Amino acid sequence: MDPEGLKQLYTQLHRYAGWLDRERTSAMVRADVQALGTAMEGRADPSAVLQTLETDIARLPSGDLRKMLRVAAGQMRSALAEPQ
Repeated sequence: MDPEGLKQLYTQLHRYAGWLDRERTSAMVRADVQALGTAMEGRADPSAVLQTLETDIARLPSGDLRKMLRVAAGQMRSALAEPQ
């Protein structure tokens, strides 16, 4: 996927993470999203950070926001797996 598409997916993840409450798991998800952005900006391999993000998203209480985050993270993983 092109860099602009990845940036849009990251922006979507960042927005959804901002909607989370202030509990510990939510803070972990927000920190994971920040780390993903840092990895992408530094052109590092974001796969480990993305795996951690997906694990922490699974720890969130079930609901629409968790589903939205899971879908967005899955789209990010698919986009990163595409050949450049």
